[in-house]
Amino acid sequence: MKILDLTAGNRAIWYDKRNPLTTFLDKRAEVKPTVVCDTRKIPDNVGTGFNLICYDPPHMNCGPNSDMSRTYGYHKTDEILESVEATQLEAHRVSAPNALMALKWNTHDIKLERVLKLFSHWQPLFGHLTKDGARSQTYWVLLLRIDPW
Repeated sequence: MKILDLTAGNRAIWYDKRNPLTTFLDKRAEVKPTVVCDTRKIPDNVGTGFNLICYDPPHMNCGPNSDMSRTYGYHKTDEILESVEATQLEAHRVSAPNALMALKWNTHDIKLERVLKLFSHWQPLFGHLTKDGARSQTYWVLLLRIDPW
């Protein structure tokens, strides 16, 4: 099994933050990913044939001076959507046939339905909603790689 975490960050979703089956990507060198890169263009040295892709992308525009922006970087809504669409294509390119993607998404700024429409190469299978409060909700969605050709 080969696992690719597209947005490793501080590995908050991981029980084993050094999982030996996983290649951790992040554009921030300070979080010490396996490979520093922008996931809109994954370098060839990352490899291919990943069976499971983990994806917890930036999901809200909090404003440039917010605590979230200081921790994760400032992202405008249009930039988030462009990055998600490009990244799902790259994830498809480096994944194995029938690979799965675990997507974590919070609806604070952008509705899940809008984001899932960007996944042209992945089919949502099922998901789980966790209630974070009245303003937003966090979802986990499992997607299956499809080959639209």
